[in-house]
Amino acid sequence: MAKFILLMFMCYHCGLEPIFGLLSKRNVSSESLSSFNQESSEGFLWNNIRLPQSVIPLEYDIFLHPNLTEFRFSGKVEIKCEIRETTNFVVLHSKDLVISQTTLTIIPSNERIEVRMQMKNDTDQLFLIMEDAIPKDAEILITIVFDGILGIDGDGFYLSELFTSNKSSRYLASTQFEPASARKAFPCFDEPALKANFSMSIVREKKHISLFNMPRVHSIPRKNNLVLDTFQQSVKMSTYLVAFAVGEYKGKSKLTKSGVNMTVYYDRTSLMETVDFSLDAGGIILDYFNTLFEVSYPLPNLDMIAVPYHKMSAMENWGLISYQRPRLVIPINSGYQMKKSTALLIAHEIAHQWFGNIVTMQWWDDLWLNEGFASFMQYLGLQAFNNEWSMKNYFTTKILSMVNEDFTNSQALNQPVAVPNDRIFNGVTYAKGASIVRMVRGLLGEKAFMNGINNYLNQNKYSNVVSDDLWQALSNSSEDVIDLKAVMSTWMGERAYPLVTVRRNHSEIRISQEPFILNTTASRTTPIWSIPFQYGILDQHGHFSRKMILLREETAIINISGHFKLVKGNYGDNGYYRVNYDLESWKAITDQLMMNHKTFSPGDRAHLLNDAVSIFARTKPLNMSVVMDLLNYMEKETDFLPWFSAFHSIGIMNNLKLGDINPEVKVLMQKVATVATKALELIENQLQAKENNKGYTDDKKAFLVKLIRRINSKVGDSSPSTLRPSSDQFTQKMD
Repeated sequence: MAKFILLMFMCYHCGLEPIFGLLSKRNVSSESLSSFNQESSEGFLWNNIRLPQSVIPLEYDIFLHPNLTEFRFSGKVEIKCEIRETTNFVVLHSKDLVISQTTLTIIPSNERIEVRMQMKNDTDQLFLIMEDAIPKDAEILITIVFDGILGIDGDGFYLSELFTSNKSSRYLASTQFEPASARKAFPCFDEPALKANFSMSIVREKKHISLFNMPRVHSIPRKNNLVLDTFQQSVKMSTYLVAFAVGEYKGKSKLTKSGVNMTVYYDRTSLMETVDFSLDAGGIILDYFNTLFEVSYPLPNLDMIAVPYHKMSAMENWGLISYQRPRLVIPINSGYQMKKSTALLIAHEIAHQWFGNIVTMQWWDDLWLNEGFASFMQYLGLQAFNNEWSMKNYFTTKILSMVNEDFTNSQALNQPVAVPNDRIFNGVTYAKGASIVRMVRGLLGEKAFMNGINNYLNQNKYSNVVSDDLWQALSNSSEDVIDLKAVMSTWMGERAYPLVTVRRNHSEIRISQEPFILNTTASRTTPIWSIPFQYGILDQHGHFSRKMILLREETAIINISGHFKLVKGNYGDNGYYRVNYDLESWKAITDQLMMNHKTFSPGDRAHLLNDAVSIFARTKPLNMSVVMDLLNYMEKETDFLPWFSAFHSIGIMNNLKLGDINPEVKVLMQKVATVATKALELIENQLQAKENNKGYTDDKKAFLVKLIRRINSKVGDSSPSTLRPSSDQFTQKMD
């Protein structure tokens, strides 16, 4: 009953008609699906969730006819395979499909082999069993005819409702296959390492268009107002990257400087002007990555489609990226934050065309190779599109958001994945993976890092990799002898991240490491990380010099010659760790902030604040006076990053409910409100002067005003200066 209610809820919120109406229109009934999918009472020849490697797919030729009136589809797939080991059975995937015919033919003799089928529902495995074994090195052609129901859950081959002017229903049929749902659209070897070339033919109504990963070759009219579209064969790719769509859509195109035809597809003519931003961003970002990477984007097209119902923000299907409609089609008068968010998502998906598509993880336990790299490279793409949108600044905000989470809610980047499902896609995989990539770039240097990345792409294009392949390529590019596999082993295998403590004794600096734990009831472990610890030495003239040590032990000693004012750990904020200091070092830092806070970069200022509040929140807290002293300078702070850090630092205390049990925290929150109010007045004066003198508003400063107001709302300050109506014209909805 609960599942039925959930399904009804999904139908309502997807804009689809009630489930009774959907099922009544389908020629493939749920009863026939249930009947077909009943497991055989015979024993199974294979008892592993992973497919055997005895049969490897080479090419797929897929024919599909989706019926958007009856909400069903029929199809045929021909799979050319190579026999790697002598075998008398083939195992592939199929889910929720009714198979009406299966044949197996030896190539090139065309000898047909009799097969019988078995279905194993818990693994979605379809067994094709032969009387006689097929020898190694033979090639076979598997032909399967099938029918299915167009889903309503945003998974597999499914329906979305389109808006119409007269409120009548129109539908789009599109796909979402990652991680393991291609099997719901056609029988296939549905594992990322089993790459193949795909050919596609789709029957559609004349009023519709059809899309595939590759460009259409030709269209042939058929009876009953139907058209058969045939597409170019794809490059070698994984099944989860296959994509197609059928519906009443239109497109707007441009040719990028690198010669790729880019089209944005949408479903409402009145929104034509709102695809221009996405089209421009996509073209510039694609051209940038084509220059940055030595492996060129290999397809003639890169299409982007706005989908009314998409359970992900977007999906990086090769050559046909799908997006939630509002993440791709935006109002022409959109503000800074919406444009930045849209461009960042586009950059993420285009980065995947290299990291995930050209080079793909071997199995889902190395998903971070896809998502971590796309999440790092997206910031480079964003900055290439708009140089004012600093990669460093926006990366820092993402990491500040993520590291505030208690690590007990986290997970290791490398973890076993038995059954791929949506739960493997989480913020840790994205943000922690990107942080690791950024830290490695800081360790190697930008030139060596990019040389290693280009070697990684060249050596593994159109194939599959594990983490060790990346570490080897990067190690080989380093001028120093660095065994990155050894350096990164703890970073990959631990849920936690380290806290580095810096203690100064005259010219001697002692640095030590331990796991950083917010929740002290969590199980404590004592791993030792190899930490690329970057630190800055501030001299007597107010200039920083950058140094680095690879901290491999629990404690290390650094001796610094000459006179210096202070040492700032994680200088340049490239590291994925927190830093604490002895009280004298904290005082030197806070004194320098009061004297000239711009001695530190905005990112360094943000991390100082975030680290101090997070450490204060532990059972053995930093003295609150340090945090209070650190906050004093912020009444002069007009940069976005430190205030973003303040906002999330308040979140730490709210999430831990420290304000309810610790009077000191209430005082601390009120301190934030006080300095925020003073800074707000300064910022608003700057905004007003800029508008009066230059005739425009600064979107970034306006967003900062909104941010400070939200901080004040959290700490309960309702002073008039934080609520002044004159600021409303500058504020906008936060992402």
